[in-house]
Amino acid sequence: MGADKPSADGKSGQQLSKKGGKEPLIQQFELKDVFPHFCDRKTKLLPLSDVPYVLRAMGLTIYGDEEKTIKEQVEKVDGIGKPVTLQTMQSWVEENGKNYVKSYEDAYNALGTLCHEGIIGDKSNTIKVPFLRHLVTEVGDTMKPETFDKILKGGDMPTNAAITGDACSLDDFLRFLQK
Repeated sequence: MGADKPSADGKSGQQLSKKGGKEPLIQQFELKDVFPHFCDRKTKLLPLSDVPYVLRAMGLTIYGDEEKTIKEQVEKVDGIGKPVTLQTMQSWVEENGKNYVKSYEDAYNALGTLCHEGIIGDKSNTIKVPFLRHLVTEVGDTMKPETFDKILKGGDMPTNAAITGDACSLDDFLRFLQK
């Protein structure tokens, strides 16, 4: 699979998705392996406020505006505002987790649309880092500009993973996110 593939008439046509297809973009982990890192060591209960962090640590994609709904769903079992058990979380994951797994194809198509609309790049699927930085630090679920810069530099990763320069291909960006 390639970015632009010639069509039957010899013109370049946009392919819908790249390698990875329906596979999850982010590596998925079992709740039982993640939960102990967040729960209270003595009570084995998870503070309600940490529910979204645990789900993200599992590899699920949870948006800021979804956090409240998810917390409301899990707190119905263990009590309003009360800490949550592993079993409650496991039941929620079994029932709802699949709705929060984003595939490589989902990410490619979403970012490709943002490129084609000129929001983060151009029609050749080149992401312009200053455009992306503006989007993630000013619109919707935002992050601090310093955090964005640290992520693109590879954060605390021991490898040489980084996005350098003012532009990168959509594929390079997604490979970077998967590291």
